[in-house]
Amino acid sequence: MPLQPNEIFELIVKADEKLKYATADKTGTRTQQARDLLTQARDAARAIGNEQLVQQAELRLSDLA
Repeated sequence: MPLQPNEIFELIVKADEKLKYATADKTGTRTQQARDLLTQARDAARAIGNEQLVQQAELRLSDLA
């Protein structure tokens, strides 16, 4: 069952929070967790054809590069 847009947006928010609240010693781990959440969100948004959410996830992923 595909994720709903609000669920996809929540994944993006969770990724942002992982980065926002990361301590210096956990930055690498939190960055990878955020990348995984954003990839999941992007793929789920593509699956339902929601281009706006795809773009949001891709923008945040590019910020991590």
